[in-house]
Amino acid sequence: MTGALASDFKDAWLIDGVRTPFADYNGALAQISPIDLGIKVARAAFKQSGVSPQDVGTVIAGSMAQASFDAYMLPRHIGLYSGVPTRTPAHLVQRVCGTGIEVLCQAADAVSLGRAELALCVGTESMSRNPVAAYSHRGGFRLGQIEFKDFLWEALRDSGPDLTMGDTAENLARQYQITRPQVDAYAARSFTRAVEAQRSGFLGGEIVAVTSESFEADGLKTRGIRIKDELSADTHIRPSTVEQLAKIKPAFGGVQTGGNSSESDSK
Repeated sequence: MTGALASDFKDAWLIDGVRTPFADYNGALAQISPIDLGIKVARAAFKQSGVSPQDVGTVIAGSMAQASFDAYMLPRHIGLYSGVPTRTPAHLVQRVCGTGIEVLCQAADAVSLGRAELALCVGTESMSRNPVAAYSHRGGFRLGQIEFKDFLWEALRDSGPDLTMGDTAENLARQYQITRPQVDAYAARSFTRAVEAQRSGFLGGEIVAVTSESFEADGLKTRGIRIKDELSADTHIRPSTVEQLAKIKPAFGGVQTGGNSSESDSK
């Protein structure tokens, strides 16, 4: 018996890759569709690598949450607007926080098994555009029985054990005796490294600046990005000492805060 947690790929290679800057929640990229961010990086990756989009045999794109009305078309539109031929298939991957690595694994599988010689892999997301939604009102609703909920918050709760992602992290902290000072120290080190990587230009090679521009494709409507100012660097990286982090109140009654959680120092 073999498991799905380990993979062995034969002659599959990552050729190149770029990303947009990470922006604060409800910040500079809040009004931009994840599809357009995906098109932006796909075009930039082709330009930087010198690989032709005409040679792509499959497009695999990941997005954890629906953040636009045309989200079902996300992988297809990213491919078409970045120059991939119409004949090339495209599909969407959703594996929650593991979505990005799942995209790469599926592409490596396709190459290893001979289903494609070249795959375009894209991961795109927008927490700021997660909807406020209702799933039970298609047939109408009774007086006072309207149920709209915050998709972003509800998506962080597992309805099986009725636990949020934060609750799970606190359970793990108790199970493995991880303390608040340890968590703050780890976060402080992470911020220090990020600040230095930004200051030294280390991150510059992987980031493509986001500016206002239009994307065209034969037979399709023009779409694009509209942004007030150019965004060329991550906005959430900031010096954060252990002493500063220690002053922040816990978010779930334990070790996690808005300063030391994974979303806060990597978003």
